[in-house]
Amino acid sequence: MSVDIYAFYNNKGGVGKTTLAQNAACLYAEKNPEKLVLVVDLCPQANISQFLLGGGHKGYSANQKLQSLATRRNIVGFMDWVLAGNSGFTSLTGSYLTQVAPHNPHVTNNLYLIAGDSFLESLTLALNFATMNPANIYAWREYVTAIRRLCDLELQNSEYGEMTVFIDCNPSFSIYTQMALVSSDSLVIPMMADFSSLEGIKGILMLLYGKYPSAAVRTYANKVVTFTRQIQNSQLSLPKIFELPFNNFTVNAGVATAFDAMREELIEFAYQQYVADPSIFCPPGSAVGSKAQFESLYVSNVKDFHTAGKVSASLGIPIHRLPNQTNYLMPNGENVNIPSKNYAASLNHVHQFVAKL
Repeated sequence: MSVDIYAFYNNKGGVGKTTLAQNAACLYAEKNPEKLVLVVDLCPQANISQFLLGGGHKGYSANQKLQSLATRRNIVGFMDWVLAGNSGFTSLTGSYLTQVAPHNPHVTNNLYLIAGDSFLESLTLALNFATMNPANIYAWREYVTAIRRLCDLELQNSEYGEMTVFIDCNPSFSIYTQMALVSSDSLVIPMMADFSSLEGIKGILMLLYGKYPSAAVRTYANKVVTFTRQIQNSQLSLPKIFELPFNNFTVNAGVATAFDAMREELIEFAYQQYVADPSIFCPPGSAVGSKAQFESLYVSNVKDFHTAGKVSASLGIPIHRLPNQTNYLMPNGENVNIPSKNYAASLNHVHQFVAKL
């Protein structure tokens, strides 16, 4: 039995990680019916849960019902259980999975969700205190590996032999984000072609892997407790960088020139990090001897979905299912026409991304 976990994370918000994660998970599940495909919603806004549970108001209502159940079999229910003295668990008292298909007819039966919950952020203080338990020197290690153990046990209790997990992370580097990252095998870092994304990836490299931009910063870091040192002291591993997708890729002549200039700077920076330490990247399938080879292996594009994205999110329809028709009735009763040629490039980009998984 095997579990592969992908974390979608960027400490900069608004880079399209949730949109990419939800569409990738749905398409991947359809292409791999023999696998249990699980989406873990670790963002308090729970947008990916709302999409999977039917989109728009329907998805919101369905997720609210999950939150109101006495058993609360979602991400907060799991965190509650762990906080109640179960951080070292080796078995589960019940499943935290919700099958998506009964809520959303546009997905396959093998797609499951650990639903998000707006109360997750409120648990941060309790989780932080719990990881500093003086009576349990292994507390931090137990908490940050909890998502991995949860996925392993959910697979064992299922009818499937393999599981692929997509974790939608919150931009903040809170304890539950740390739980997602430490439990993951591979890291997907969606970006925009702008200067703030360049600073964002620098921050991720410093925060996760201890890649400090100067000797002065490194000296300062040696004096304080850092996430990297915690990982080393606990003899844990971090996910390898798997992909750097550029969201809102454009072919618009004027905009494309500015986009490409910033994109090239980001790729050059990422390539130099690979040259300096390839161990923080997933092992390539072929040799990397140039920036062009690095780009072909680790960089992808995701064109803006525009109207198709709005229809998809409102109705809970993955973009690869949109070509089934051209006219869609929106929740407010209005009819929207979206010819498939309008989002053909976007759809192709999603297919190319999923093919790499």
